Amino acid sequence: MAHGTAFPPRRLLAAILRGLVLPVACLLLAPCVPAFAAAPQAQPEFRGIPFGAPPAAVSGLTRIATFGETDFYRREGDKPLAEDCPTDIRYGFSRGMLFFVRMTLTDCQGLGPLIAAFTSKYGRPAREGAPGWLRLVWNLPALRVSLSHGARDGVTVIDYVYLPDLSPDEREVWQSAEDIRKRGPIGFRGLRFGRERTSVPGLEPAYREGAATYYRRKGDRLELGEMRLTDILYGFFEDHFFTVVMRVENADDFEALRRAYQTKYGPPRAIPATLEEELVWSWPEAQIALTRDVEAGGVAVRYADAKLLAEAKAAENAHGAPPSLSGGLRIFSQGDPPRSFRGAAFGSPPGNLPTGEYLYTHRGRRYFRRADERLRLGDIPLTSVLYAYDDDRLAGVTLVIAPSGETPQQDCDRVLAAYAAKYGPPTQRPSEDGGSIRLWTWPGLSIALVTPKVGPMEVHYVDSSLLRRREARIADKALDALDNKLFAPPEAAGSRIERPNGQE
Repeated sequence: MAHGTAFPPRRLLAAILRGLVLPVACLLLAPCVPAFAAAPQAQPEFRGIPFGAPPAAVSGLTRIATFGETDFYRREGDKPLAEDCPTDIRYGFSRGMLFFVRMTLTDCQGLGPLIAAFTSKYGRPAREGAPGWLRLVWNLPALRVSLSHGARDGVTVIDYVYLPDLSPDEREVWQSAEDIRKRGPIGFRGLRFGRERTSVPGLEPAYREGAATYYRRKGDRLELGEMRLTDILYGFFEDHFFTVVMRVENADDFEALRRAYQTKYGPPRAIPATLEEELVWSWPEAQIALTRDVEAGGVAVRYADAKLLAEAKAAENAHGAPPSLSGGLRIFSQGDPPRSFRGAAFGSPPGNLPTGEYLYTHRGRRYFRRADERLRLGDIPLTSVLYAYDDDRLAGVTLVIAPSGETPQQDCDRVLAAYAAKYGPPTQRPSEDGGSIRLWTWPGLSIALVTPKVGPMEVHYVDSSLLRRREARIADKALDALDNKLFAPPEAAGSRIERPNGQE
């Protein structure tokens, strides 16, 4: 390795070994005692400071920030990892005990010797990360050490996390407050997203929905902090864990959950719908949705791995699953959705529709039009606009696009470009007739651009909460019909359940 700004390996190794936190005897001869009252010789430490120590026991500390129950400090006189490597060191104390240390290295060369020193000390690490970002993790008794390096900014971050009371599975999904705000959750109760189903003990099948199979865990604690849960469901796609759904017993807990999640994850995207309220936190790697059904009073929390969720949705689309307008697995579009169409708010009564005229009723849904309707959407010509009402609440709007280009594909490209510019890229799936459906989905509302193989192009605005309620009513009616139905053997067929010609 060349000299200059790079570390000479001998000096670098010596500097690193002075700053490493565990005595060799702790790693090689005996496991560290997982309690704050452990004997000093077995207690992991950082530069002579034992983890678990209170701030008063550490000299030269200056508090620089407070995040939740954690106070962060710098220490006067802390030396850099090496002379030509600027090092910022922060100490995290929770409940009055040292549990976290972060070293941030900038403008340093020689990542190879640094990794070699840690590997020599702690053994072979687990590798995580993505293109342009390296992350190595050492899971040790009572301690977790991670080294992260970004190729773009050249910054290296080394974290030491003292976790004496956690199992190996719990340490696998532990995240600092900063990390969880930056990345979102990486798992749930010791199960990392992506984990194979066969490695998870105690799973009991619950049901299958689309591309996902849901399980319950035997002996699961039906609690979320101090709140009671009625159910916890673990979703697997192609036998890999990708989502968890928690159902809350008391609907009044929604506001407490809102405050707790906002404190932990930051402000959500809050998009009220007609019959429900849904808060969404989105990251490139994860998604959280907190939902309250306003009428029924149900509350649910869903965590999901963003990549596996997208794969599950793609698999459903490839197999011709119906578009997710009313639930199931949803990847929420960016930006804010429309809450009204030309002055008519979704969920509002027909009397609020300006110049509304009743047209007809179909399967319990009433359809209206406006006498003063403008049959253009920007520069896109329209053939008609229909307003659909369920229980006297605006549940959807359908726009029929008039041909204007030389080919149907030109019309499609034009409309798609207009909606994508406003709402971002959609998800796409084939329609049953060989055409395509492009979908933008938010909590409470969906927009579908339908391009059939034959016939005019349509755009549908759908209030998802009203659609879910409509589907639930239809399902209830079907179940009631089954409850009241008498099954009897066919005439002249004895006890057979089929006639000779195969008819039931």
